Amino acid sequence: MKKIKISSWGNIKKNISLNNSIDSEVSMLDIGNLNSYGDACIPKNVLSKSNKSNRTTETLFDYQASRVNYLYGTPGKSNVTIAGAIASDTHGKDNDWGGSFYKNVEEIKLRVDDKLLTLNNKENKELFDATIGGYGLTGSITDVSLIDSNIPIYQKYNTEFQTGNGIDSLISSFKTKEGDYWVGWINLLDKRFQWVTKKSMPQGEYLKGVNKKAELQLPIGLGFAGKGNMYLLKYVNSLYFNKFKNSKNREVSYFDTFYPLSFLTDTRNISYKRKIVQIQFSLPLKNEDKLNFLICELIKKQKPLLCSIKKLGPQNIMNNLSFFQNGWTIAVDFSYKEFNRNVIKSFYKELIKYEGKIYLAKDSDLDEECFKLMYPEYSEWENIVKEVDPKNLYQSELSSRLGLKKW
Repeated sequence: MKKIKISSWGNIKKNISLNNSIDSEVSMLDIGNLNSYGDACIPKNVLSKSNKSNRTTETLFDYQASRVNYLYGTPGKSNVTIAGAIASDTHGKDNDWGGSFYKNVEEIKLRVDDKLLTLNNKENKELFDATIGGYGLTGSITDVSLIDSNIPIYQKYNTEFQTGNGIDSLISSFKTKEGDYWVGWINLLDKRFQWVTKKSMPQGEYLKGVNKKAELQLPIGLGFAGKGNMYLLKYVNSLYFNKFKNSKNREVSYFDTFYPLSFLTDTRNISYKRKIVQIQFSLPLKNEDKLNFLICELIKKQKPLLCSIKKLGPQNIMNNLSFFQNGWTIAVDFSYKEFNRNVIKSFYKELIKYEGKIYLAKDSDLDEECFKLMYPEYSEWENIVKEVDPKNLYQSELSSRLGLKKW
């Protein structure tokens, strides 16, 4: 079999074999456009190339642009595939009222070995739930039917900016209604924890067409910026804060509202060899008073590059591996070379105390013991998947590291 190199978005790489048919003698995995930061998208042994419909490999941007119909839980990368969004149960700026990507899915066609299964809320319901947020480990998603949200996409979004200092102040400033899209940014290099929030509200005419913007990337990472030059990082963060301080509302295009990744916010550009680690976690609403403490634990003896925050709403599905829960989610980027793995072990222990969960689509460092403490519903997921995949065909580097499928 041909050897190819697979690389995640965070530039974790592995040479693997390419297989055009399912071989029950080896473990395999389907992949999309490799937007996972960590190793969730890296097959353990073989990349499966089973036949898929255009729907599963269609990107969320293309789907929404062609139908001018909004999908719940749209992440900030424009080339995430529909199957990839299902596997990771993605989230976005609407999640306090819209829910995760789960809300979009009506039916899934799943191939496991020589079986083709139909999954929905009536047929194979448990496997349907386990597949959304199952990271491709339940089988190969070959086709999908999505639900029309009846939420139109607008040409422009009136964006309101707020700034302040301190996590408690940020949380208390949060006020949205259905139809608002909200995200926050926190300057972790300033002891005051300066923050900027953006609330986007649709206005004007519906979208009729949109051109996708190219993402500007550097051929190499400017590692000197993320490695030792803390003055430069602090200066960039302060510039960003001051840019929006006392800023008036402005109209922002659809693309820039939902897909804001830019030259400056792509932290690979300031990381050695463009390799980054992102730690993203969720924390239940009842423990939001611990958010400041947990952030401080996470960045202790670290050099954080970028931090974002979103609000999450209720999630009633409890037999998958989605980190989505009613509360808050924080994502912090670090340079891979500078990342302090001794600190992160201590952080995991504190996060578990307060029922926090690591987002597995971004993960590259969690161990099996901590994972199973964070995800007590894992045992139910395991029982469902073991029944449908007794040969354990579908394995990733993530599932191997976390001991997800040991049978």
